[in-house]
Amino acid sequence: NLYAGGWFGTAGGTAALYVAKWNGTNWSALGPGMNDKVMALAIDGSGNLYAGGYFTNAGGVSANRIARWDGTSWSALGSGMDDAVFALAFDGGGNLYATGFFMTAGGVSAAHVARWNGSSWSALGSGLVGVGYALAVDGGGNLIVGGDFTNAGGSAANNVALWDGTTWSSLRSGVNGPVRALVRSTAAI
Repeated sequence: NLYAGGWFGTAGGTAALYVAKWNGTNWSALGPGMNDKVMALAIDGSGNLYAGGYFTNAGGVSANRIARWDGTSWSALGSGMDDAVFALAFDGGGNLYATGFFMTAGGVSAAHVARWNGSSWSALGSGLVGVGYALAVDGGGNLIVGGDFTNAGGSAANNVALWDGTTWSSLRSGVNGPVRALVRSTAAI
């Protein structure tokens, strides 16, 4: 299956508010969909779909900017975020990471980046000074965040930074403009 999220109201002529599934032949809605834009999608090891974005309602359930689809219905992840989610990523331990405009996650102060352990949200140190747009997890399980920021966890970091589970570090001098996408390669090119 292929899942799509964005700013649409139909998929293949079928009503599908902001999120849809392609099964190789047809498009289908995921319940009633969302009440606003979906900006990020991720799938966990059990096949559950997670969506992040601007929405505050998923399938008729209150879900502040992040929700889980189990194949039948949508559910909230705690009380969600106070502002938009732009990227989602899972690590090898099943933790979900989110980044975006938000300053709180599940009621916890989490400046633009947070972790969901399956039952609660937590901050990653003091977070980012600026917005996060992209996430990737490296082979060692470290989280890499890209965005439009100057600081991560109290240390200078130009638009890209690494979280090792305890502390933030820069990737040398970073990059001189916003980072909108990250992907990890497992092959030497």
